[in-house]
Parts: sequence; C-alpha cells; structure tokens
Amino acid sequence: MNILSFDIEDWYMSYTSSQIPVANWHSLESRIAFDLNIILDFLESHNTKATFYIMGWVAENHSQTVKKIATAGHEIGYHSWYHELPADQGPVAFEADLVRGLALLEDLIGAKVQQYRAPRFSFDHNTAWAIPVLLKHGITLSSSMMSGRLLGDAKSPASPFIWTCQDHQILEMPLNRVTTLGTKWVYSGSGFFRLFPFQLIQRMYASSSYNMAYFHPRDFDPDVPTTKLLPFYRNIMNRLGNATTIPKLSQLMQQFTFTAVGEAAATLDKDKLQIIKC
Repeated sequence: MNILSFDIEDWYMSYTSSQIPVANWHSLESRIAFDLNIILDFLESHNTKATFYIMGWVAENHSQTVKKIATAGHEIGYHSWYHELPADQGPVAFEADLVRGLALLEDLIGAKVQQYRAPRFSFDHNTAWAIPVLLKHGITLSSSMMSGRLLGDAKSPASPFIWTCQDHQILEMPLNRVTTLGTKWVYSGSGFFRLFPFQLIQRMYASSSYNMAYFHPRDFDPDVPTTKLLPFYRNIMNRLGNATTIPKLSQLMQQFTFTAVGEAAATLDKDKLQIIKC
C-alpha cells in the first residue's frame, strides 16, 4: 500500500506559525499557485490521485487553487488554519479552528470534508481529547501521527490502526518511519526524500508493505525564496535537493502504484486492524 499525500502550506510556513508571525505572511511572496500547478500537472501526467491537506489560511487566500485541486478529482482534507499544534491550542481552540476550516473548505469544494491531518503529525497520548472533537464534526479519517509515538501504554504502529479513547474510535493512517542507529527518520517524502539517493528510497519503499508519502508544495519548487525572518538552516532546507523530487517520484511511480489516503483506507478490513487505546 503506497499512499500519496500533500500538506498545502506555503514555503515560509515552517514548523509552526511561531517562526514567522502570521501578521507577516502577506508580506512574503506566495508560491502556492505556482507550485500547485507543477504538482497537479505532474499527477495528471501520471494518472495518479492524491490527498491534499489544506490549511485554512491558504484556502482563504488561494480559493481558486483549492477549487482546482478538487476539480482535478483529488481528495481534500483539513490541515489547521494557522499550522498551530493541537496540543498548544487545547480542546476549545482546536474545535473552533476545526469548525472554521471545515466550513470554508466545504463551501469552496461543495462537498463534505472527512479527513484531517494535524500539523507536524503531532498527535500523541496528550491529544487523545481530539478524537471525539473530530468525530463530532464529521472527520472519520485521520493521518496525524508518526509511527512510534506514545499512545497510553502502547506506541503507534507503522501501519493503519484504530485509535480509541473512551469508546470513541477513529481510523489513523500514520506516517511510517524507520529506525537507524537509534534515530527515527522518514524516507517516504519531503526533506529526507529530497536529500537521500534514489536507490536508498527505492529499497525502503520495497521493504515496507505500507508507505505514506507526504510532500509540501516547496518540495517541488527549485526556486523557493529566502527570507531573514526564517532561521538560516530553514532557508537552506527549503531549497536543498528540490530539483530531485519529480525525477525520484517519477521513478517510484514506474515501480509502485500510489493512491490517495481515503481510497487506500477504503480497501482496509477494519475488523483486522490493531486497536490502540489512549
């Protein structure tokens, strides 16, 4: 099972919104429309559908781009309004954020949004309170966690599972990681995908029956701007290896079939999935 997903945030929306205050976002060059055209053309040329997790701020300021993604037949999920971590927001602010973002996206695409991804795949045992909130507002599928995260007495597996807390259950499609010399790292997309040689990425994909590929628009942009508002290392990381993303992903698509998150989830026998309690 090889899954293709995108977190739709602009190049300067790094980590959390704390690195560059939201008030400064409008002063920076946006690359969203340009980068999304590259991605959508690439996917069309490979006859591949993906899931796009869209930030509310991006949807508000690039509504036509959101509509273009939906019109192309890709799945739409929500990715927070300002890329704030749920653990930092707390239940009340998280729910207000979720309601606001879902209302906007559903108005733009004319369909119910049922998928959610937490910024930085940050769900863990401290955010189990989010399960009933997501379910309350129609989210039935989450891709919000990295494998190996602490969940009560267990750790999140590197494959789909049912996350449950106080009789509330949600299907989680995690970001799988591998451990090398005690370090957990992600080979399936974004920064490591750009940095590592194709042969290593290919070998890792072939060795796993479940791969959650995830990218950002900047991963496909060889001309990402720089700004003094970001730390020096972030300016470097935003641009390093970007020209290799399309060639590497094209080679992978010649060997592996990729599908959207929801489409992959629909093939699962949920009665056979591991249940992890909070």
